Amino acid sequence: MTEVGNLTAVVRGVRKRCPRCGSRPIFDGWFALKPLCPRCSLRFEQEEGGFLGAMTLNYAFAFLIWIVVLAIVLTFTVPHPPVPELIAMSIVVLVGVPLWFYPRSKGAWAAIEWLANRTDPDYRPPAPRGEQARRLE
Repeated sequence: MTEVGNLTAVVRGVRKRCPRCGSRPIFDGWFALKPLCPRCSLRFEQEEGGFLGAMTLNYAFAFLIWIVVLAIVLTFTVPHPPVPELIAMSIVVLVGVPLWFYPRSKGAWAAIEWLANRTDPDYRPPAPRGEQARRLE
Protein backbone atom coordinates (compact mmCIF):
# COMPACT_ATOMS: atom_id res chain seq x y z
CA MET A 1 0.00 0.00 0.00
CA THR A 2 1.54 3.31 -1.04
CA GLU A 3 1.57 6.29 1.30
CA VAL A 4 -0.53 9.24 0.12
CA GLY A 5 0.08 12.96 0.53
CA ASN A 6 -1.56 15.20 3.11
CA LEU A 7 -4.03 16.85 0.75
CA THR A 8 -5.06 13.52 -0.76
CA ALA A 9 -5.73 12.07 2.69
CA VAL A 10 -7.88 15.02 3.78
CA VAL A 11 -9.82 15.04 0.49
CA ARG A 12 -10.46 11.31 0.91
CA GLY A 13 -11.77 11.98 4.41
CA VAL A 14 -14.11 14.73 3.21
CA ARG A 15 -15.37 12.38 0.49
CA LYS A 16 -16.20 9.83 3.23
CA ARG A 17 -13.41 7.46 2.27
CA CYS A 18 -10.59 5.93 4.27
CA PRO A 19 -7.74 8.46 4.35
CA ARG A 20 -5.08 5.77 4.06
CA CYS A 21 -6.42 3.43 1.36
CA GLY A 22 -9.38 5.34 -0.09
CA SER A 23 -11.91 2.53 0.32
CA ARG A 24 -15.63 2.94 0.96
CA PRO A 25 -17.90 2.62 2.88
CA ILE A 26 -16.50 3.76 6.21
CA PHE A 27 -19.88 4.76 7.67
CA ASP A 28 -22.67 2.55 9.08
CA GLY A 29 -25.33 5.15 8.35
CA TRP A 30 -25.25 8.94 8.34
CA PHE A 31 -23.85 9.49 11.85
CA ALA A 32 -22.00 6.25 12.69
CA LEU A 33 -18.38 5.92 11.60
CA LYS A 34 -17.08 2.36 11.58
CA PRO A 35 -14.33 1.71 14.15
CA LEU A 36 -11.94 0.27 11.52
CA CYS A 37 -11.49 0.58 7.78
CA PRO A 38 -12.89 -2.56 6.12
CA ARG A 39 -9.87 -2.81 3.79
CA CYS A 40 -6.74 -1.62 5.62
CA SER A 41 -7.95 -1.80 9.26
CA LEU A 42 -7.06 1.81 10.03
CA ARG A 43 -8.54 2.67 13.41
CA PHE A 44 -10.55 5.87 12.92
CA GLU A 45 -11.15 6.94 16.52
CA GLN A 46 -7.78 6.83 18.21
CA GLU A 47 -9.14 7.52 21.70
CA GLU A 48 -12.44 8.15 23.45
CA GLY A 49 -13.65 11.67 22.68
CA GLY A 50 -11.21 11.96 19.81
CA PHE A 51 -13.75 13.53 17.50
CA LEU A 52 -13.99 16.86 19.31
CA GLY A 53 -11.86 18.21 16.49
CA ALA A 54 -14.43 16.97 13.97
CA MET A 55 -17.14 18.80 15.89
CA THR A 56 -15.04 21.98 15.80
CA LEU A 57 -14.54 21.59 12.04
CA ASN A 58 -18.25 21.12 11.62
CA TYR A 59 -19.16 24.25 13.59
CA ALA A 60 -16.47 26.33 11.87
CA PHE A 61 -17.69 25.28 8.41
CA ALA A 62 -21.31 26.06 9.26
CA PHE A 63 -20.34 29.43 10.73
CA LEU A 64 -18.28 30.28 7.63
CA ILE A 65 -21.20 29.46 5.31
CA TRP A 66 -23.55 31.51 7.50
CA ILE A 67 -21.21 34.53 7.45
CA VAL A 68 -20.89 34.37 3.64
CA VAL A 69 -24.66 34.12 3.12
CA LEU A 70 -25.30 36.89 5.66
CA ALA A 71 -22.74 39.17 4.00
CA ILE A 72 -24.27 38.60 0.55
CA VAL A 73 -27.80 39.30 1.76
CA LEU A 74 -26.78 42.40 3.69
CA THR A 75 -24.76 43.71 0.75
CA PHE A 76 -27.83 43.74 -1.46
CA THR A 77 -30.44 44.84 1.10
CA VAL A 78 -28.82 47.59 3.20
CA PRO A 79 -30.26 49.98 4.51
CA HIS A 80 -33.45 47.92 4.95
CA PRO A 81 -32.42 44.30 5.64
CA PRO A 82 -35.24 41.72 5.74
CA VAL A 83 -34.94 40.64 9.38
CA PRO A 84 -37.54 37.80 9.39
CA GLU A 85 -36.01 36.31 6.25
CA LEU A 86 -32.52 36.62 7.75
CA ILE A 87 -33.64 34.80 10.87
CA ALA A 88 -35.22 32.02 8.80
CA MET A 89 -32.10 31.79 6.63
CA SER A 90 -29.90 31.65 9.72
CA ILE A 91 -31.92 28.78 11.17
CA VAL A 92 -31.80 26.84 7.90
CA VAL A 93 -28.05 27.35 7.46
CA LEU A 94 -27.04 26.79 11.08
CA VAL A 95 -29.10 23.60 11.36
CA GLY A 96 -28.91 22.19 7.83
CA VAL A 97 -25.23 22.69 7.08
CA PRO A 98 -23.93 20.94 10.23
CA LEU A 99 -26.24 17.97 9.60
CA TRP A 100 -25.07 17.70 5.99
CA PHE A 101 -21.37 18.25 6.81
CA TYR A 102 -21.22 15.99 9.90
CA PRO A 103 -19.95 12.78 8.23
CA ARG A 104 -17.54 14.78 6.10
CA SER A 105 -16.07 16.48 9.17
CA LYS A 106 -15.60 13.11 10.89
CA GLY A 107 -13.85 11.76 7.79
CA ALA A 108 -11.65 14.84 7.53
CA TRP A 109 -10.77 14.63 11.23
CA ALA A 110 -9.92 10.93 10.90
CA ALA A 111 -7.54 11.94 8.09
CA ILE A 112 -5.96 14.68 10.21
CA GLU A 113 -5.46 12.26 13.12
CA TRP A 114 -3.94 9.67 10.81
CA LEU A 115 -1.59 12.27 9.32
CA ALA A 116 -0.52 13.35 12.80
CA ASN A 117 0.06 9.73 13.89
CA ARG A 118 2.02 9.06 10.72
CA THR A 119 4.68 11.52 11.86
CA ASP A 120 5.38 9.39 14.95
CA PRO A 121 8.81 7.69 14.74
CA ASP A 122 7.21 4.35 15.70
CA TYR A 123 4.71 4.49 12.80
CA ARG A 124 4.83 1.54 10.46
CA PRO A 125 2.94 1.44 7.15
CA PRO A 126 0.31 -1.29 6.95
CA ALA A 127 1.39 -4.69 5.78
CA PRO A 128 -0.82 -6.48 3.25
CA ARG A 129 -3.03 -9.11 4.86
CA GLY A 130 -4.23 -12.25 3.26
CA GLU A 131 -7.79 -13.49 3.05
CA GLN A 132 -7.20 -16.00 5.85
CA ALA A 133 -6.12 -13.22 8.26
CA ARG A 134 -9.28 -11.28 7.49
CA ARG A 135 -11.47 -14.30 8.18
CA LEU A 136 -9.79 -14.89 11.55
CA GLU A 137 -10.66 -11.40 12.81
